[in-house]
Amino acid sequence: MVTIRCDECGFDCEFTTTGNVEKVVFDYWDHMNNEHGIEYSPETLDEYVKKKIQI
Repeated sequence: MVTIRCDECGFDCEFTTTGNVEKVVFDYWDHMNNEHGIEYSPETLDEYVKKKIQI
């Protein structure tokens, strides 16, 4: 299980998502696109989440 918080990525935002990699990637991608107007590629977010798990 992994968690991403929007504020840990440099945004003044309280959004958090927790779950398996696929869920977190989709939730964060959707949030960034809809709330911040930033469209990361799902592949980029997938790499970020997988690196975060290894730390």
